[in-house]
Amino acid sequence: MDELIIGTYEGFLLGYSLRTEDGVTRLKQTFATHSHTFSVRCVSIAGKFLASGGTDDKVVVIDLKTRKEHTVLMHHDGTINAVAFTNGGTHLLTGSDDGSIIVTRTGNWQIEKIWKKAHGGQPVTAVAVHPSDKMALSIGGDKTLRTWNLIKGRPAFTINLASKGVNMPTDIKFSPGGDRFSLLSLQTIDVWTISKAGVEKRISCNSKPTSVQWINDERIYVGLENGNIITLNVTDSQALTYQGHKQRVKCLHYENNMLYSASSSGELKSWLVKDEKLQEICYNNASCRVTCISLNRQNHLIKKEDSDEEANIENNVKPDDDDSDDSESINEKSQLKRKPGAFVTISYGDEDDNNKSINSITPPAKKSKKRKRNKILKSNDD
Repeated sequence: MDELIIGTYEGFLLGYSLRTEDGVTRLKQTFATHSHTFSVRCVSIAGKFLASGGTDDKVVVIDLKTRKEHTVLMHHDGTINAVAFTNGGTHLLTGSDDGSIIVTRTGNWQIEKIWKKAHGGQPVTAVAVHPSDKMALSIGGDKTLRTWNLIKGRPAFTINLASKGVNMPTDIKFSPGGDRFSLLSLQTIDVWTISKAGVEKRISCNSKPTSVQWINDERIYVGLENGNIITLNVTDSQALTYQGHKQRVKCLHYENNMLYSASSSGELKSWLVKDEKLQEICYNNASCRVTCISLNRQNHLIKKEDSDEEANIENNVKPDDDDSDDSESINEKSQLKRKPGAFVTISYGDEDDNNKSINSITPPAKKSKKRKRNKILKSNDD
Protein backbone atom coordinates (compact mmCIF):
# COMPACT_ATOMS: atom_id res chain seq x y z
CA MET A 1 0.00 0.00 0.00
CA ASP A 2 1.08 3.60 -0.53
CA GLU A 3 2.59 5.87 2.09
CA LEU A 4 1.61 9.52 2.37
CA ILE A 5 4.54 11.87 3.05
CA ILE A 6 3.79 15.34 4.39
CA GLY A 7 5.92 18.38 5.08
CA THR A 8 4.95 20.80 7.85
CA TYR A 9 5.35 24.42 8.79
CA GLU A 10 7.15 23.30 11.94
CA GLY A 11 9.94 21.64 9.92
CA PHE A 12 8.82 18.02 10.30
CA LEU A 13 8.51 15.34 7.64
CA LEU A 14 5.85 12.78 8.58
CA GLY A 15 4.75 9.52 6.99
CA TYR A 16 1.29 7.91 7.10
CA SER A 17 -0.10 4.76 5.52
CA LEU A 18 -3.55 3.20 5.42
CA ARG A 19 -3.77 0.30 7.87
CA THR A 20 -6.75 -1.89 8.73
CA GLU A 21 -7.02 -2.97 12.36
CA ASP A 22 -10.03 -4.71 13.86
CA GLY A 23 -11.97 -4.03 10.68
CA VAL A 24 -11.34 -0.28 10.88
CA THR A 25 -9.17 1.55 8.34
CA ARG A 26 -6.92 4.28 9.72
CA LEU A 27 -4.15 6.58 8.60
CA LYS A 28 -1.34 5.40 10.85
CA GLN A 29 1.93 7.25 11.28
CA THR A 30 4.96 5.39 9.92
CA PHE A 31 7.83 7.78 10.62
CA ALA A 32 8.78 11.29 11.66
CA THR A 33 11.94 13.31 11.17
CA HIS A 34 12.92 16.88 11.96
CA SER A 35 15.60 17.47 9.33
CA HIS A 36 14.66 21.09 8.62
CA THR A 37 15.32 24.00 10.94
CA PHE A 38 12.33 25.92 9.63
CA SER A 39 9.26 25.33 7.46
CA VAL A 40 9.21 22.60 4.80
CA ARG A 41 7.94 24.10 1.54
CA CYS A 42 8.02 21.22 -0.96
CA VAL A 43 8.61 17.47 -1.28
CA SER A 44 9.27 15.02 -4.12
CA ILE A 45 9.91 11.28 -4.24
CA ALA A 46 11.70 9.07 -6.77
CA GLY A 47 12.69 5.49 -6.05
CA LYS A 48 14.09 5.27 -2.55
CA PHE A 49 14.87 8.97 -2.28
CA LEU A 50 12.71 11.66 -0.69
CA ALA A 51 13.79 15.26 -1.31
CA SER A 52 12.39 18.18 0.67
CA GLY A 53 13.07 21.88 0.43
CA GLY A 54 12.53 24.49 3.10
CA THR A 55 12.86 28.06 4.25
CA ASP A 56 16.22 27.12 5.79
CA ASP A 57 17.71 27.28 2.25
CA LYS A 58 18.56 23.59 2.11
CA VAL A 59 17.37 20.47 0.30
CA VAL A 60 17.32 17.39 2.51
CA VAL A 61 17.51 13.97 0.84
CA ILE A 62 16.24 11.04 2.89
CA ASP A 63 16.77 7.35 2.10
CA LEU A 64 13.30 5.85 2.50
CA LYS A 65 14.79 2.37 2.87
CA THR A 66 16.79 3.22 5.98
CA ARG A 67 14.58 6.18 7.00
CA LYS A 68 17.73 8.20 7.60
CA GLU A 69 19.15 11.41 6.18
CA HIS A 70 21.14 10.55 3.05
CA THR A 71 22.59 13.95 2.16
CA VAL A 72 21.92 17.68 2.42
CA LEU A 73 22.24 19.95 -0.61
CA MET A 74 23.27 23.53 0.16
CA HIS A 75 23.30 24.81 -3.42
CA HIS A 76 20.81 27.67 -2.96
CA ASP A 77 20.94 30.96 -1.06
CA GLY A 78 17.23 31.35 -0.47
CA THR A 79 14.03 29.52 0.41
CA ILE A 80 13.52 26.36 -1.66
CA ASN A 81 10.11 26.68 -3.31
CA ALA A 82 10.22 23.69 -5.66
CA VAL A 83 11.80 20.25 -5.74
CA ALA A 84 10.98 17.89 -8.60
CA PHE A 85 12.60 14.57 -9.48
CA THR A 86 12.51 13.54 -13.11
CA ASN A 87 10.13 10.63 -13.63
CA GLY A 88 13.05 8.33 -14.32
CA GLY A 89 14.61 9.44 -11.04
CA THR A 90 17.92 10.37 -12.66
CA HIS A 91 17.91 14.07 -11.75
CA LEU A 92 16.49 16.51 -9.22
CA LEU A 93 15.38 20.01 -10.21
CA THR A 94 15.21 22.67 -7.49
CA GLY A 95 13.95 26.25 -7.64
CA SER A 96 14.56 28.94 -5.05
CA ASP A 97 13.93 32.50 -3.93
CA ASP A 98 17.51 33.20 -5.00
CA GLY A 99 16.20 33.13 -8.59
CA SER A 100 18.00 30.00 -9.73
CA ILE A 101 17.02 26.56 -10.98
CA ILE A 102 19.60 23.85 -10.33
CA VAL A 103 19.73 20.40 -11.94
CA THR A 104 21.44 17.79 -9.74
CA ARG A 105 22.18 14.18 -10.69
CA THR A 106 20.86 11.68 -8.17
CA GLY A 107 23.32 9.21 -6.69
CA ASN A 108 26.48 11.31 -6.73
CA TRP A 109 24.43 14.50 -6.11
CA GLN A 110 26.66 16.58 -8.34
CA ILE A 111 25.36 19.75 -10.00
CA GLU A 112 24.96 19.34 -13.75
CA LYS A 113 23.42 22.70 -14.57
CA ILE A 114 22.65 26.03 -12.94
CA TRP A 115 20.34 28.65 -14.43
CA LYS A 116 21.26 31.49 -12.09
CA LYS A 117 18.63 33.92 -13.35
CA ALA A 118 15.96 31.52 -14.49
CA HIS A 119 13.25 34.19 -14.12
CA GLY A 120 15.24 37.36 -14.54
CA GLY A 121 16.57 37.16 -10.99
CA GLN A 122 13.08 36.93 -9.48
CA PRO A 123 12.12 33.99 -7.19
CA VAL A 124 11.32 30.65 -8.83
CA THR A 125 7.96 29.61 -7.37
CA ALA A 126 7.15 26.27 -9.06
CA VAL A 127 8.74 23.67 -11.34
CA ALA A 128 7.02 20.77 -13.18
CA VAL A 129 8.75 18.02 -15.17
CA HIS A 130 7.01 16.65 -18.28
CA PRO A 131 6.17 12.90 -18.15
CA SER A 132 8.65 12.33 -20.99
CA ASP A 133 11.48 13.83 -18.88
CA LYS A 134 12.49 15.85 -21.95
CA MET A 135 11.25 19.23 -20.80
CA ALA A 136 10.26 21.15 -17.69
CA LEU A 137 8.12 24.21 -17.01
CA SER A 138 8.67 26.85 -14.35
CA ILE A 139 6.92 29.97 -13.10
CA GLY A 140 8.41 32.81 -11.11
CA GLY A 141 8.18 36.28 -9.72
CA ASP A 142 8.63 37.84 -13.15
CA LYS A 143 5.17 36.46 -14.08
CA THR A 144 6.50 34.38 -16.94
CA LEU A 145 6.13 30.74 -17.87
CA ARG A 146 9.43 29.27 -19.00
CA THR A 147 10.12 26.07 -20.90
CA TRP A 148 13.41 24.24 -20.32
CA ASN A 149 14.90 21.71 -22.71
CA LEU A 150 16.26 18.96 -20.44
CA ILE A 151 17.96 17.12 -23.29
CA LYS A 152 20.13 20.06 -24.36
CA GLY A 153 20.19 21.66 -20.92
CA ARG A 154 19.06 25.11 -21.98
CA PRO A 155 16.00 27.39 -21.95
CA ALA A 156 13.60 27.04 -24.87
CA PHE A 157 10.66 29.45 -24.71
CA THR A 158 9.26 32.23 -22.55
CA ILE A 159 5.61 33.27 -22.19
CA ASN A 160 4.53 36.55 -20.63
CA LEU A 161 1.62 35.38 -18.47
CA ALA A 162 0.29 38.90 -17.94
CA SER A 163 -0.45 39.03 -21.67
CA LYS A 164 -2.55 35.90 -21.19
CA GLY A 165 -4.52 37.45 -18.34
CA VAL A 166 -2.78 35.37 -15.66
CA ASN A 167 -1.86 37.23 -12.46
CA MET A 168 0.26 35.88 -9.60
CA PRO A 169 0.58 32.23 -10.73
CA THR A 170 1.18 29.87 -7.81
CA ASP A 171 1.35 26.28 -9.09
CA ILE A 172 1.75 24.24 -12.25
CA LYS A 173 1.05 20.55 -12.94
CA PHE A 174 1.10 18.28 -15.99
CA SER A 175 -1.70 15.87 -16.86
CA PRO A 176 -0.66 12.16 -16.85
CA GLY A 177 -0.40 12.10 -20.66
CA GLY A 178 1.57 15.34 -20.75
CA ASP A 179 -0.37 17.23 -23.44
CA ARG A 180 -2.20 19.39 -20.90
CA PHE A 181 -1.06 21.25 -17.81
CA SER A 182 -2.85 23.37 -15.23
CA LEU A 183 -1.77 26.80 -14.06
CA LEU A 184 -3.13 28.04 -10.75
CA SER A 185 -3.67 31.72 -9.93
CA LEU A 186 -5.92 33.81 -7.68
CA GLN A 187 -9.53 32.77 -8.51
CA THR A 188 -8.87 30.82 -11.69
CA ILE A 189 -7.41 27.61 -13.07
CA ASP A 190 -6.09 27.79 -16.61
CA VAL A 191 -5.82 24.57 -18.59
CA TRP A 192 -3.15 24.78 -21.29
CA THR A 193 -2.67 22.44 -24.22
CA ILE A 194 0.90 21.93 -25.38
CA SER A 195 -0.03 20.79 -28.88
CA LYS A 196 -2.01 24.02 -29.36
CA ALA A 197 0.51 26.17 -27.48
CA GLY A 198 -2.06 28.12 -25.52
CA VAL A 199 -4.91 28.28 -23.02
CA GLU A 200 -7.62 25.75 -23.75
CA LYS A 201 -9.98 26.60 -20.90
CA ARG A 202 -10.20 29.06 -18.01
CA ILE A 203 -12.07 27.84 -14.94
CA SER A 204 -13.31 30.40 -12.41
CA CYS A 205 -13.87 29.33 -8.79
CA ASN A 206 -16.03 30.90 -6.07
CA SER A 207 -13.13 30.47 -3.65
CA LYS A 208 -9.38 30.69 -4.19
CA PRO A 209 -8.00 27.41 -5.63
CA THR A 210 -5.06 26.13 -3.59
CA SER A 211 -4.18 22.78 -5.17
CA VAL A 212 -4.92 20.82 -8.35
CA GLN A 213 -4.58 17.09 -9.01
CA TRP A 214 -5.06 15.44 -12.39
CA ILE A 215 -6.95 12.11 -12.32
CA ASN A 216 -6.55 11.51 -16.05
CA ASP A 217 -5.99 13.72 -19.08
CA GLU A 218 -9.49 15.23 -18.79
CA ARG A 219 -10.52 15.27 -15.12
CA ILE A 220 -9.08 17.25 -12.22
CA TYR A 221 -9.75 17.65 -8.48
CA VAL A 222 -9.32 21.11 -7.01
CA GLY A 223 -8.84 22.08 -3.35
CA LEU A 224 -10.27 25.46 -2.34
CA GLU A 225 -9.58 28.11 0.28
CA ASN A 226 -13.02 27.49 1.86
CA GLY A 227 -12.22 23.81 2.51
CA ASN A 228 -14.25 22.37 -0.35
CA ILE A 229 -12.98 19.94 -2.98
CA ILE A 230 -14.42 20.14 -6.48
CA THR A 231 -14.05 17.75 -9.40
CA LEU A 232 -14.68 18.64 -13.00
CA ASN A 233 -13.98 17.64 -16.57
CA VAL A 234 -11.81 20.23 -18.28
CA THR A 235 -13.72 19.74 -21.54
CA ASP A 236 -17.07 20.84 -20.07
CA SER A 237 -18.33 23.04 -17.25
CA GLN A 238 -20.03 20.49 -14.99
CA ALA A 239 -18.53 20.23 -11.51
CA LEU A 240 -19.25 18.32 -8.30
CA THR A 241 -18.49 19.91 -4.91
CA TYR A 242 -17.58 18.06 -1.71
CA GLN A 243 -17.15 19.48 1.78
CA GLY A 244 -13.65 18.21 2.25
CA HIS A 245 -12.34 20.16 5.26
CA LYS A 246 -13.49 22.88 7.61
CA GLN A 247 -10.41 24.94 6.83
CA ARG A 248 -8.36 25.65 3.70
CA VAL A 249 -7.36 22.66 1.60
CA LYS A 250 -3.60 23.00 1.54
CA CYS A 251 -2.70 20.17 -0.83
CA LEU A 252 -4.02 17.15 -2.74
CA HIS A 253 -2.44 13.99 -4.12
CA TYR A 254 -3.99 11.23 -6.26
CA GLU A 255 -2.78 7.69 -6.93
CA ASN A 256 -4.40 4.31 -7.63
CA ASN A 257 -8.02 5.49 -7.24
CA MET A 258 -7.15 7.14 -3.93
CA LEU A 259 -7.23 10.89 -3.28
CA TYR A 260 -5.39 12.27 -0.27
CA SER A 261 -6.15 15.75 1.06
CA ALA A 262 -4.66 17.88 3.82
CA SER A 263 -5.93 21.09 5.38
CA SER A 264 -3.97 23.97 6.84
CA SER A 265 -5.09 22.85 10.30
CA GLY A 266 -3.23 19.53 9.91
CA GLU A 267 -6.25 17.35 9.12
CA LEU A 268 -5.48 14.48 6.72
CA LYS A 269 -8.14 12.58 4.80
CA SER A 270 -8.10 9.67 2.37
CA TRP A 271 -10.85 9.26 -0.22
CA LEU A 272 -11.80 6.41 -2.53
CA VAL A 273 -12.47 7.74 -6.04
CA LYS A 274 -15.35 5.71 -7.49
CA ASP A 275 -17.19 6.69 -10.65
CA GLU A 276 -15.59 10.14 -10.36
CA LYS A 277 -17.18 10.58 -6.92
CA LEU A 278 -15.44 10.78 -3.56
CA GLN A 279 -16.06 8.42 -0.67
CA GLU A 280 -14.26 9.31 2.55
CA ILE A 281 -12.36 6.40 4.06
CA CYS A 282 -10.67 7.82 7.13
CA TYR A 283 -8.91 10.85 8.58
CA ASN A 284 -6.21 11.76 11.04
CA ASN A 285 -4.66 14.92 12.41
CA ALA A 286 -0.95 15.54 12.11
CA SER A 287 -1.04 18.11 14.95
CA CYS A 288 1.08 20.30 12.67
CA ARG A 289 0.38 22.79 9.92
CA VAL A 290 0.70 20.85 6.66
CA THR A 291 2.48 22.61 3.81
CA CYS A 292 2.97 19.91 1.14
CA ILE A 293 2.41 16.23 0.41
CA SER A 294 3.73 13.48 -1.84
CA LEU A 295 3.37 9.71 -2.06
CA ASN A 296 5.79 6.83 -1.60
CA ARG A 297 4.43 4.26 -4.05
CA GLN A 298 6.95 1.50 -3.31
CA ASN A 299 5.56 -0.98 -0.83
CA HIS A 300 8.92 -2.49 0.07
CA LEU A 301 10.12 0.90 1.31
CA ILE A 302 7.23 1.30 3.76
CA LYS A 303 8.00 0.22 7.29
CA LYS A 304 5.48 -2.26 8.64
CA GLU A 305 5.20 -2.92 12.36
CA ASP A 306 3.50 -6.24 11.85
CA SER A 307 2.98 -8.13 8.61
CA ASP A 308 -0.42 -9.28 9.90
CA GLU A 309 -1.64 -5.70 9.54
CA GLU A 310 -1.71 -6.07 5.75
CA ALA A 311 -5.31 -6.21 4.59
CA ASN A 312 -7.46 -5.40 1.61
CA ILE A 313 -8.61 -1.86 2.45
CA GLU A 314 -10.98 -1.66 -0.46
CA ASN A 315 -12.99 -4.59 0.89
CA ASN A 316 -13.64 -2.61 4.06
CA VAL A 317 -14.80 0.58 2.38
CA LYS A 318 -16.93 -0.67 -0.51
CA PRO A 319 -20.63 0.20 -0.03
CA ASP A 320 -22.00 -3.10 -1.27
CA ASP A 321 -21.04 -6.44 -2.81
CA ASP A 322 -21.45 -5.13 -6.34
CA ASP A 323 -18.15 -3.25 -5.98
CA SER A 324 -15.96 -6.35 -5.92
CA ASP A 325 -14.80 -5.81 -9.50
CA ASP A 326 -13.69 -2.27 -8.67
CA SER A 327 -11.80 -3.51 -5.61
CA GLU A 328 -9.95 -6.05 -7.71
CA SER A 329 -9.12 -3.37 -10.25
CA ILE A 330 -7.69 -1.14 -7.51
CA ASN A 331 -5.55 -3.97 -6.17
CA GLU A 332 -4.23 -4.75 -9.65
CA LYS A 333 -3.33 -1.12 -10.29
CA SER A 334 -1.52 -0.87 -6.96
CA GLN A 335 0.86 -3.60 -8.12
CA LEU A 336 1.81 -1.82 -11.33
CA LYS A 337 5.24 -0.24 -11.42
CA ARG A 338 5.44 3.25 -12.80
CA LYS A 339 7.10 3.24 -16.19
CA PRO A 340 10.34 5.20 -15.94
CA GLY A 341 10.76 8.23 -18.16
CA ALA A 342 13.60 8.96 -20.52
CA PHE A 343 17.05 9.51 -19.09
CA VAL A 344 17.93 13.17 -18.96
CA THR A 345 21.29 13.96 -20.46
CA ILE A 346 22.45 17.51 -19.99
CA SER A 347 24.72 19.12 -22.54
CA TYR A 348 25.55 22.75 -22.85
CA GLY A 349 24.74 24.98 -25.77
CA ASP A 350 23.96 28.61 -26.44
CA GLU A 351 21.21 30.18 -24.39
CA ASP A 352 20.52 32.97 -26.84
CA ASP A 353 16.90 31.91 -27.13
CA ASN A 354 16.14 32.60 -23.47
CA ASN A 355 13.78 35.44 -24.34
CA LYS A 356 12.36 33.90 -27.48
CA SER A 357 8.66 34.43 -28.02
CA ILE A 358 6.64 31.26 -28.01
CA ASN A 359 4.96 29.82 -31.06
CA SER A 360 5.07 26.26 -29.79
CA ILE A 361 6.05 24.57 -26.55
CA THR A 362 6.08 21.06 -27.94
CA PRO A 363 8.63 18.78 -26.22
CA PRO A 364 11.77 17.93 -28.19
CA ALA A 365 11.27 15.23 -30.83
CA LYS A 366 11.90 11.65 -29.84
CA LYS A 367 15.34 10.30 -30.54
CA SER A 368 16.27 6.81 -31.70
CA LYS A 369 16.16 3.96 -29.23
CA LYS A 370 19.96 3.66 -29.31
CA ARG A 371 21.12 6.34 -26.95
CA LYS A 372 24.53 7.26 -25.69
CA ARG A 373 24.88 9.04 -22.40
CA ASN A 374 26.53 12.40 -22.92
CA LYS A 375 29.65 13.16 -20.99
CA ILE A 376 28.71 14.90 -17.79
CA LEU A 377 30.01 18.41 -17.59
CA LYS A 378 29.72 20.92 -14.86
CA SER A 379 28.90 24.53 -15.48
CA ASN A 380 27.84 27.59 -13.56
CA ASP A 381 26.89 29.56 -16.67
CA ASP A 382 23.77 31.73 -16.44
